[in-house]
Amino acid sequence: MRVRIFLALAAAAAILAWRAAACTTVMVGRNATTDGSVLVGSSCDGDIMGVMYVIPAETRPPSTVIPMYRNMPRPRNHAEYLANLRKGYDVVGHMPLGSTYRTILLGGQVESMMTGGMNEHGLTVAIEFIPMRKGLASAKGKVGPNSNHWSTSLIAHALLRAKTAREAIRIVGDMVEEHGFQYYRNPTAGVALPIADKDEVWLMEIFGPGEKWTPDSGKPGGVWCAQRIPDDHVGCSANRSRIGKIDLQRRDEFVASPNVYSLSEELGFRKKGDPFVWHDVYGDPASRAVCLREWRVLSLAAPSAGLKATGDPKRDRYPFSVKRDRSFSVDRMIGVMRDSYQGTGFDVTENPAFMRNGKKNPLARAAGPQELFDLLGIKPERTIATPTSGYVFVSQIRKWLPDPIANCMWFAYGPADTSFFTPVYSGTTNLPDEWSRTADFTRVTRGQPQWEFRLVNALTNALNYQSAIKDVRGVIEPGEKRLLSMQRAIEQTALAVYRKHGAAAAEKFVTEYAANSMRQAGYTYRELVDYLMFQYLTGSPEVAPQKPPDMAVPQVPYAPEKEGLPEQNDQAADFK
Repeated sequence: MRVRIFLALAAAAAILAWRAAACTTVMVGRNATTDGSVLVGSSCDGDIMGVMYVIPAETRPPSTVIPMYRNMPRPRNHAEYLANLRKGYDVVGHMPLGSTYRTILLGGQVESMMTGGMNEHGLTVAIEFIPMRKGLASAKGKVGPNSNHWSTSLIAHALLRAKTAREAIRIVGDMVEEHGFQYYRNPTAGVALPIADKDEVWLMEIFGPGEKWTPDSGKPGGVWCAQRIPDDHVGCSANRSRIGKIDLQRRDEFVASPNVYSLSEELGFRKKGDPFVWHDVYGDPASRAVCLREWRVLSLAAPSAGLKATGDPKRDRYPFSVKRDRSFSVDRMIGVMRDSYQGTGFDVTENPAFMRNGKKNPLARAAGPQELFDLLGIKPERTIATPTSGYVFVSQIRKWLPDPIANCMWFAYGPADTSFFTPVYSGTTNLPDEWSRTADFTRVTRGQPQWEFRLVNALTNALNYQSAIKDVRGVIEPGEKRLLSMQRAIEQTALAVYRKHGAAAAEKFVTEYAANSMRQAGYTYRELVDYLMFQYLTGSPEVAPQKPPDMAVPQVPYAPEKEGLPEQNDQAADFK
């Protein structure tokens, strides 16, 4: 009983200690990567637990009109969520909707609001909350990025209806203009949507239309702008507007709503003819936690740029993107998503209060119980890696591969620094049941991946961090290295299956491989929770296993076209 209570308290502490609804996305153009892929790394942070699920493609007559559903306000707890379910959704409008594409949607919190995903063509969408200028929010808006029903979710429609990033931007923009924007999670906020396909990656930012807007006004229901990351550049979004000066004559780089200039004049934000800087006109400087993450991402991408950080968001404005000094790979991108300002003056673990006899104290960590930091007189920094992540992913989108294989989304439930990334392909047609169920918020549920990954993070941050994180990394690093080393052979096999048997056969192959990889990660993390509890919690480390569990190589689905893949009984020897 004592152990069960501790697990619940540790997990709750990890979720509640850092409740800021904040996310970080890194975007890399195809000429800035080692293999020519477009890369997007994104963490969905805040008081959430993640979920992923598949929405099958549907064929509808072109004249089909669907109802639009939503409940407002957002439920604040599980009881209010259940009350919403009993009440049913409100119908807030109707819209035409034809055929749709198969989509893997990502979400979180009790209502599983949509927060990102990818579709069968490899299109990827992520999300960041961004503060907006006072006076822009509207209570009349019907659509938002993450709604509690797909029919009013901008993210869901982008993925269900678009093949390319530019198509997605136009679909989202049209919905905002016609139906009105209102952010479901925070009605007074704007949103940034990183959107990527096989060729390019864009950042789309959306703000409200103003407090007096009405659906029958004939005016756009929001203001939006999208800017493309140059192909040899790296960009980021970390919870404030990043788009600055815009030039709509450069149509390959910018696109915006028709009221992009006029709304600012109508609301008195600027006079006609005054200089126009998007983030100054419609955005907000935000906080230290935001500008430090921007600085860190761009500095890691281009040290030669010499970017400086003071921590003052009004002073620290950085370029929209930077030309990378060194090309990005998947493992390098994962490393960025795990960053806690190591080696910089903002690395909290180097604070003198964490030193003992000239050595780092075993309790030194970048995040953890606020009471610990208060006791030591340390103010922790909000880093890229954070214990509140519901999920983190890195999408690797390749133009030269057919759709079922084109996007390899490396996905992890929970915080990046303690979670294992598994490959999920755009051709994936279904997911293991335990991975696609909404987390049980009423109890700690062992065997449910969201809880296992969350518990590993909670135990690591609540215990002897310096030792525990070494044990966790001892599981993660060799396991991810094995999967990355297998990737080429897996994809060669999937491509051979595609060429010989067609898309459906390739989808079956990558679906089985993704499922095997996810199940293996889930099994290993269940063992890792037990190991951490025995080693650090029960006071009886002598009964713990001698070492943390190994992340075994997942079973490779049978295919006559296997090329260079080891037989199942040879995998451990070949990939250790």
